[in-house]
Amino acid sequence: MHRQQIRLTISQQIRSRTARQLILNMNAAMKTNMWIKICGITNTDDAKMVSESGADAIGLNFYAQSKRFVVTGIARDIRDQLDDRIELVGVFVNSTPQEVAAITEIVSLDTVQFHGEESADTIADFQKLAGDVNIIRAFRVGPDGFAAVDRALQELANAGITLRAVLLDAYKPGEYGGTGHQIAPELVRDWIKNSTATLPPVILAGGLNPENVKDAVSIARTWGIDTASGVEMEPGRKCSQKTPFFVSRARSAGD
Repeated sequence: MHRQQIRLTISQQIRSRTARQLILNMNAAMKTNMWIKICGITNTDDAKMVSESGADAIGLNFYAQSKRFVVTGIARDIRDQLDDRIELVGVFVNSTPQEVAAITEIVSLDTVQFHGEESADTIADFQKLAGDVNIIRAFRVGPDGFAAVDRALQELANAGITLRAVLLDAYKPGEYGGTGHQIAPELVRDWIKNSTATLPPVILAGGLNPENVKDAVSIARTWGIDTASGVEMEPGRKCSQKTPFFVSRARSAGD
């Protein structure tokens, strides 16, 4: 492919992604309830089912060591199947900015979620490469509690990075999400309430399932929620009964 054709293809992808993002933003603005993401999608059938469940976003995990790892070819198939019906979030763990930007372009991701130990400089470098792509910063809340989160958010702000949201996951040594461990929603609620910083929207993750999500949402009152293992039959295979039940239970928390 000639350079001119490559530039044209990239330009078309950027315009398509920008138009799709406008649609997603308008849909979000019309919603009066929370943002719900089902993470760890590995195939087109589950992606379609999640889209029909009423969720707002699906997560595609590009961390090769994850039990829910998805290759870029399948991720691109999912994008082609779903078009603009649902937000696609790419989850990355300690990849280089160049790797993340390349996959973002190939798959035409709407949002990138950094879920490892990425520095503010790494995320800033990605932003320079990728341009107009939403960024979610995930934190595994461990022994240091929210102090480490506060410090990291300040570093991101100092680097000029505007986050779509911050995601709070449970800490388990050596694992990056999908552990089934839960953060106490009371701690999240109190952190949001007492923080002296201007926080981005907060997403609650970690151990959420159809049985506990309504209570967790009622207590934490976060902008969004995220689950992976909580609606699975096995890692990477979502349950067509648990998933819509999870979404309906979460929505009912605001009733």
